[in-house]
Amino acid sequence: MEFEEFEVHLSATRAKRAGLSSPEGFDVFESRVASEAELLEVEESLRVQLPSEYREFMKRHGGGMFLFLDLLPVVAPDAQEDDLRRVNAAEFKDGSFVAVAPVGTGDWWGFAVHEGRCANQIDFWDHEDGQVQFAATDFLEFLAREGLRVGR
Repeated sequence: MEFEEFEVHLSATRAKRAGLSSPEGFDVFESRVASEAELLEVEESLRVQLPSEYREFMKRHGGGMFLFLDLLPVVAPDAQEDDLRRVNAAEFKDGSFVAVAPVGTGDWWGFAVHEGRCANQIDFWDHEDGQVQFAATDFLEFLAREGLRVGR
């Protein structure tokens, strides 16, 4: 999916939700954007190259709540919160997977890593057996389907 198509889905979803109320203090779209410097620092720390589509999304929209998804911010605003580096350094020490969103069951959505490069597709990592399964062709398709519930 291209950014232009994704932005149309995002705008339509935001327009639909404009009149709905959320519990006080709860944002359905948080915007913990990342700078290029933060992305480079995390890539160096994790020794991976993140997909360009993911990098661009994090600079435009950022991590945190994304309607039906909780995306790890690249850098958490609080040292006690999970972020991309902390989670991956603790959970995926072998560097074969970069988690970007918790499923909520101990499983993760993220990128398989091959020779230091993250794949463009999103995979599902099962915490029980460590198996990785295909989830979406690319990050924006994943966000549209799982976060915005496009086509559901």
